[in-house]
Amino acid sequence: MTFLEYRNSQFHECTGTPTTEITLKVDESQKKLILVVPGGVSMIERRAAERNARSIQKSGFQTAKRGRIGAGFELVVEGHGGSLPDRLTHSPREVY
Repeated sequence: MTFLEYRNSQFHECTGTPTTEITLKVDESQKKLILVVPGGVSMIERRAAERNARSIQKSGFQTAKRGRIGAGFELVVEGHGGSLPDRLTHSPREVY
């Protein structure tokens, strides 16, 4: 399993444990890309990471040693970070 960490609006290959909040696990055995977004992450950052993960899903990620990985894999999003705040999910007006 390969870990990619989300830094500076891009995914980067990780050597060891990831140091950033948003990570992408590339599981070659199950053919899955697992995007982990913890709570406390902004919706904008989550959507940007999700777009980058979908790009990797289509064309793959070029690693330093193993070539291109992740192309054609299923994308799974874990975590609840980046969701809309409660105050935006309700209408400010009451419905009569």
